[in-house]
Amino acid sequence: MRLYSLTGAGAVDDPAFGHFGPAADGGFDFPGPLSDRLHGVAIGGRRQWEDAMERGRRLILEEQARRADPATLLAAVETLVARSEAPPAPARAKGGSKP
Repeated sequence: MRLYSLTGAGAVDDPAFGHFGPAADGGFDFPGPLSDRLHGVAIGGRRQWEDAMERGRRLILEEQARRADPATLLAAVETLVARSEAPPAPARAKGGSKP
């Protein structure tokens, strides 16, 4: 099962299963018994690993919270207003240059 570190782990070494590094998306492909064991690990009540579904859900909720933030909304509106007030870019001539 592919798990994603919630603590930024760069590698995992297990005496029974060996060394694991992250894939391009940051996930670790562990054998079933190891992923089952790691997925349940929590330190001080804070989980250390999440699976793909949990990760997707967390990222969506974080993005929703970011978009609901008034400062983020204001920054987006200010950017749109600035772009609408900017002078238009000069039109490019069609057909190339004249001889």
